[in-house]
Parts: sequence; C-alpha cells; structure tokens
Amino acid sequence: MDNRSLYPLNSGCMLIVASILLGAFYFEYALHENPCPLCLLQRMGMLGVILGLSLNTYFGFSKKHFALVIMVAVCAGGCSARQILLHVCPTPGEPTGYGTPFMGMHLYSWGLLIFTASILGSALFLLCIKDEDSPAERSPSWFEKSVFYLSAAICLGNVLGAFFECGLGPCCENGPCP
Repeated sequence: MDNRSLYPLNSGCMLIVASILLGAFYFEYALHENPCPLCLLQRMGMLGVILGLSLNTYFGFSKKHFALVIMVAVCAGGCSARQILLHVCPTPGEPTGYGTPFMGMHLYSWGLLIFTASILGSALFLLCIKDEDSPAERSPSWFEKSVFYLSAAICLGNVLGAFFECGLGPCCENGPCP
C-alpha cells in the first residue's frame, strides 16, 4: 500500500474525531450539560489528535506527526481514565457518572476508547507508511481540504466555547470560578 491511498484514511480519522467534538457540542448546548474541567482537557486532547492528523494532510506523513498524536492521546487518555475512576464507585445516594450516557457509556468512557483507538491507529499508520513524504510531492485532494477546514472550524468552536465558559482563568466545575 503506498502513501497516497492512506491520505483519505487519515482524513477519515480526522472526520471521526471532529464528529465526536460535534457530539460534545450537542450535549453542551442542546442538553445544557456544561463540560467539567476534565471534559475540557479531553476535548483539548481531541484537538491535539486532529492537529497531528492535519499536519499529515498538509505536510505529508511524518513520524513526528504520529508521535504528536500518540503523546496527546496518552495524556488525554489519562484524563479520561481519571474521570472514569472518579465515578467507578460513587458516594451512596449520588448519581453514577457525570452527564447523560450515550449508547450506555458516558462521554469520558468514550473518550478513553477514542484515545486508545488514536494510539493504535497511529501505530498502524506508522507500520503502513513507506517513507516520509515531502510537502512538494503532493497536494491535498478536495476531500482532504474539506475535512481539514471542517475540523478547523469545529476546533475553533471548541476553543471559543471553552473561553466563554471559563474566561482566561481556571475553569471550575459549574462555570466560571467566583
């Protein structure tokens, strides 16, 4: 398999992560469930995964880009695992989990699966790429450009949403800190 056939797959992975961030917007704005600080860290991790994959789109496949995806996914996966562990054994009388479950699992549990899939996917890409590309060898297709710009818009929306929720200071459990 040559590298040219892997670029649409790379963009497909970007699209999956971007659609997850869109789903998080639905929970935040339609269901009025503001993200907690750990949720925001996980969203930032997804932004980092998108960044690493988008670097592949415009600068060619590089081990450094996949290393970025893996490092970000490990850190954000740690945030997901931390949040899962916080809700494994809740205090009696308190609700289990944080937020509304989706398909039987909370968003932070899905986050851990996504970050694990990002690590495994990056490892598979590293096994499949032949040599690192130089940016002059190719130009992105319309699909790759469309996914890139859609992902960039979703990432910008997440950054702005976090800014309006938290401001420039720390982000507290229920909105801006007093």
